[in-house]
Amino acid sequence: MNSIKKPIFLFLIYLQCTLPAFSQERDSTFRKLTVKQLIVPAALLSGGYLLKSLSLKQEQLEWHDKYYKDLKTNVDDFIQYAPHVAVIGLDLVGVKAKHSFGDRMGVLFIGAAVMSGTVFSLKHTTKVLRPDLSGQDSFPSGHTANAFFGATVLAQEYNDESIWYGVGAYTIATTTGALRVMNNRHWFSDVVVGAGVGILSAKAAYVIYPWLKEKLGKKSPNTQQKITFTPVYDGRTLGGNLVIGF
Repeated sequence: MNSIKKPIFLFLIYLQCTLPAFSQERDSTFRKLTVKQLIVPAALLSGGYLLKSLSLKQEQLEWHDKYYKDLKTNVDDFIQYAPHVAVIGLDLVGVKAKHSFGDRMGVLFIGAAVMSGTVFSLKHTTKVLRPDLSGQDSFPSGHTANAFFGATVLAQEYNDESIWYGVGAYTIATTTGALRVMNNRHWFSDVVVGAGVGILSAKAAYVIYPWLKEKLGKKSPNTQQKITFTPVYDGRTLGGNLVIGF
């Protein structure tokens, strides 16, 4: 699990997770979560759990040994972050995002917290053995969850400019999940549920962040509030210090 915690920790350091001053007004650019938006992640989560309950593991192992036994690559360790980088970088090269840099960082931070907490909790409680027997933390796939989380944020921010940004992001996320299976690091059900967790975490972030932004902005019309998050990692435990200035 440490192999997943460390890159997430480094990503949090990069972001610094410092939100700008909160305004009092409701941000109309954030939309409420609808039932329609939940269809895809719900289908992935339920489908993944169904696949987990079926006896398909032996078939997957035979398929891997037949076609991908000699495959060794760590490309998936890196491309999982490509959508996150694009969420930040596209705006810097002139492609207009839907929300400001500070709002995007807020969504990324909250969504990453929801996604990581969900993934690590499920890994700890289910204790599913990985296909390569390297550990009992297979379910769900953290790499896949992270990639689909970033892809969903990217689609939310840039699909108004061109739908191909979202298509590209989800293609990368799907490739990440496929490589996790081909590398014999995850069962197919791990990847399907991971995708659902990632998408749902992004959707949740777009609800939680504006709500938090509005609540923290209600104190005074002329008072600025600032949130600063400092990641802390001692080699085993991932945490952080949250400071709210009034």
